Amino acid sequence: MSRPARLCHDEAETHRMDRYAVTEMVCMECGVQQPVAGECWACAAKLARYYCNICHLLDDEPGRSIYHCPFCNVCRRGRGLGIDFFHCMSCNSCMSLSMFKKHVCRERAMESNCPVCSEYLFDSADPIKELPCGHLLHSSCFAEYTRYNYTCPLCSKSVGDMRVYFQMLDSLLASETLPPEYSGRMQQVLCNDCSKTGFARFHFAYHACPHCRSYNTRVI
Repeated sequence: MSRPARLCHDEAETHRMDRYAVTEMVCMECGVQQPVAGECWACAAKLARYYCNICHLLDDEPGRSIYHCPFCNVCRRGRGLGIDFFHCMSCNSCMSLSMFKKHVCRERAMESNCPVCSEYLFDSADPIKELPCGHLLHSSCFAEYTRYNYTCPLCSKSVGDMRVYFQMLDSLLASETLPPEYSGRMQQVLCNDCSKTGFARFHFAYHACPHCRSYNTRVI
C-alpha cells in the first residue's frame, strides 16, 4: 500500500515538497528505489488506487475520488470537472457545482490562507467551503468556527440566512422595556451585511440595521 509522501513530508517538515520535482520513489512492497510511477517495475505491485503522473500523487484511500484539474494543475478531491466541480478562471480555483449559480467571483481567491487554520488553500488536500461573501476556508474549519460564530472571519458578513434568528431578536426586543433615561434614544450603526449606516433604537447589546433589518451591526 502506498502513502501520499508529499503530504506526509509537509506535515512533518517546516518547508513544502515540490511535487513536480519528484523523480524517484521507493516501493513499500519490495523496497526497490525507482522512477516514480503507479506500479513497481521490480515486483509489479500496484502501488495505489490513484496515481497522477503530473503531481506525482499516489493515494490509496478507499472510497475517495480524486481528479487532476488541468487549470489548477493540481489534484483535487472529487469526481471531476463537470461532474461535481467546475473551475473558475478568475478565481483560479475549483468550486463545487452546487455553488455554480451562487458563486461570488474573487480573483485568485484560492491563493490565500484559510482564515481559521492559516493553511495555504491552493495546495490544501481538504475540501474548501465558499461563504456567501465569496471568502474561502476549509469545510472542516467552517464547521468548527460556526459552532460559536455566524460572521465571516475576514469581512464580518453573515455566513448564512440569519432571518429566523433576527426575527427572534425582534420579538425579544419588542418585549423589553428600557430604563426611562434610555427610552427614545437612537444609536448610529454600521451594518456588516449591507454596508450601510443608519440610526437604530438604542439597546445595550442589539441594534437592527434600519435598511436590511440585520442585527450584524456595530456601533459607530
